[in-house]
Amino acid sequence: MNKLAKMASVAVAALILLPLPGQASKASSANRNQKPVISMGDRPGAVTVQNAKQNRNREDKKASGNKIAVKTGAKTQQTAAPKRNLSAIYILPKGYKDITIKGKAEATKKQAAQLITANNTYLPIGCSTGEIVDLYWEEAEREGIRPDMALSQALLETGYFNFGGSVEPWQHNYCGLGTIGGGVQGAAFRTPQEGVRAHIQHLLAYCSHDLPKTKLIDPRYDKAHNLRLQKGLITKWSGLNWTWAMGGEYAEKIINTHQLMLCCEDKEPAGMWEDHKRQQKELEKLYEKKMKERKAAEEKYRKNGAKNQKIAVENTTVKKDNVKKEAAKKEPVKQPVKK
Repeated sequence: MNKLAKMASVAVAALILLPLPGQASKASSANRNQKPVISMGDRPGAVTVQNAKQNRNREDKKASGNKIAVKTGAKTQQTAAPKRNLSAIYILPKGYKDITIKGKAEATKKQAAQLITANNTYLPIGCSTGEIVDLYWEEAEREGIRPDMALSQALLETGYFNFGGSVEPWQHNYCGLGTIGGGVQGAAFRTPQEGVRAHIQHLLAYCSHDLPKTKLIDPRYDKAHNLRLQKGLITKWSGLNWTWAMGGEYAEKIINTHQLMLCCEDKEPAGMWEDHKRQQKELEKLYEKKMKERKAAEEKYRKNGAKNQKIAVENTTVKKDNVKKEAAKKEPVKQPVKK
């Protein structure tokens, strides 16, 4: 009994003197600015060894946000961030990615005019709402292009003919031809009809082997057409993403505009045929003035370029002569050989 009593007393003393799990780390931290260290044994959320892998995956998920690291053998795969739900942002019909550039109109002229009038009551392009709609139907149907979709693209590019960007109304550039940002205005055309025709011709360059049925006025037709013949024609509106415009949702914006057009009432809006002849003459005069300024600027640029090139050639020749002279000075003088 004495032995048992002694053993029991020793055990009780050991329990009193030995620290509890995690207490040693806390005690050692008390001397370091009195900031306790949470040990793995008593850390909130601590897991057993068999669940450690599952915990690491949870931590990786929190650290990487949308990208989840998943180990598979020796490799690590990362899932891509979830795609934007475009149907929640734009009005997109089922199978919209298969809508072709060529085809017949689904919207009516009056619906197109209703959409324009709802966003711009007085166009600054030298023609009425009814006239611009008629021009798109006339030019597009001649080439087999969908007129309602082409007009939707123009509405997107020009902000419903409100403009406000690099392109100005006098240019009649309705699809961003030649615009590359940084204030570059791009192509310009004398009349609204020429602007619409150039737009349709450029669409044709993207989607068809056929040449335009009208005189070619699109300044970038050959470049676009040759590129598409080389890399493949783009026959669907969805193919304009990252090609016509540097954006992954360009086509969706066009189709969304077209869906808004289809929602409009099939009724002629007020002011659809207002007279814009005076405005058209003023824009033609402005066009002449601007084009003269462009031509003068281009001529000046060419002259300065030729002058600078000549100066550069002269400087290069002088440098070469100086190098030769320096090399001649450093060459040792040859002594005559005595016979």
